[in-house]
Amino acid sequence: MALFSRATESGDALHEEGLPPPTTSDEAEDLAALVESSTEADENGNLLDETLNFRLPGADNRERALPVRQGDLTRLLLAEPGLTADERDKLNRFGRLLGELFHSEFYDKLRELKELYAPLDPDSDYVEIEDHSRPRTANSDETFLGPFEAALMRANYRSLDLKVIEQAVTAPNEAGLTYVPDFSLFEHMKVYVRGFTRVTRECRTVKTRFFKRLATFDAYQRMVVVLKFKEGRKLGPLVRSDVLYLRMFKDVPHVDMEMHLPEQGTRVKMRWIDKAQIASPLVMGIPTLLAKVLLATFISPLALGGLMVAPITAGVNSFFGFQRAKQKHLYEMIYRLYYLTLANNSSVLTRAIDSAEDEEYKESMLAYFFLWRGNGEGRPWEPSRLDQHIEQYLLEKTGVEINFEVSDALGKLFTLGLAKSDGEGFLQAVSLDDALLVLNQRWDKTFSNP
Repeated sequence: MALFSRATESGDALHEEGLPPPTTSDEAEDLAALVESSTEADENGNLLDETLNFRLPGADNRERALPVRQGDLTRLLLAEPGLTADERDKLNRFGRLLGELFHSEFYDKLRELKELYAPLDPDSDYVEIEDHSRPRTANSDETFLGPFEAALMRANYRSLDLKVIEQAVTAPNEAGLTYVPDFSLFEHMKVYVRGFTRVTRECRTVKTRFFKRLATFDAYQRMVVVLKFKEGRKLGPLVRSDVLYLRMFKDVPHVDMEMHLPEQGTRVKMRWIDKAQIASPLVMGIPTLLAKVLLATFISPLALGGLMVAPITAGVNSFFGFQRAKQKHLYEMIYRLYYLTLANNSSVLTRAIDSAEDEEYKESMLAYFFLWRGNGEGRPWEPSRLDQHIEQYLLEKTGVEINFEVSDALGKLFTLGLAKSDGEGFLQAVSLDDALLVLNQRWDKTFSNP
């Protein structure tokens, strides 16, 4: 599977760029480790059982995606004290031009992705025109996945290693069910995540003495799943192996990963405790049963049958209890996916590109604003100080701890000609007047007709 081989390379690339690498397989082995027991109540009086809490080991809880809208960020910066009316007007025009340039760039990228995805789209309702429609080839999926992954990286997603996904699937969920993954069905199976959050779920387990408790789980704010099945597998009438399935979800607990993968790739594993519950009525009753059988043989066969009913019935009830737990989990899966699914197939492209455009604008706007404001302070900016300053500013304004991608932001400013370095590591933004001139020239060049 060619895409699997890129998982580690992707993680290494992220690490080189200053991003925390994906969770390692060793760390993932501790996903099901339980923390010290402490039961408390939430704001509604429901009991929170900390023994059920799962933590993502090695997770960087700081957000990479900036949790503010473009318009809100622009208005926030325009409201900064010390700006003159003329500066606010120019800064507002700067933001509009910057946003329009990024919108034009990412609109082209969206059109490119739609073209590449067209032969792989399971929902396409267009007529194929001979010699004009893009044909499906053996490399269509690989040709699409490269730029699609690049767009997700610009939207501050990161790739999860396959071993981490396997550990997430095998970790017991809140229903106490354990799933076993079978990823051999997939030619491509890739998961991208962004953002860190906590979700609460109702649980009844042995640890809670089967009383209802609310457990908190580490979760991803956004998750994108890419799937392609291998050819020649019997997968059902609705599943195709010649297309690429894209899914986007929100608020996904790490231990509920199996809910967001197709049922063909996972199956419920019966734990030893489930087997014990089914077999125990028979095993525990064997001595008594043998004694009664000997007695019953001297009485009648009907009496023997009556003695066998109780333990067999108990075992059957335990078995169907396990089946009921599976059905309940299936119901929860359908219920949650209805409300937590954000996009499917080609609509994932639109959301991914929109997020990437949004992040690029906000990062660039923040970096330029503080470089420009700092020009008159007499102290030159260094990348590390600029990074810390912006992170502190966002923490004060949003209450969210941000891992600002200063290298990406500066790279965009340098490319656009809005900032420069003096060769000694000190940064400086061009003036607002020069910035407006540069952006106007780029806008004209974008739509020029040679």
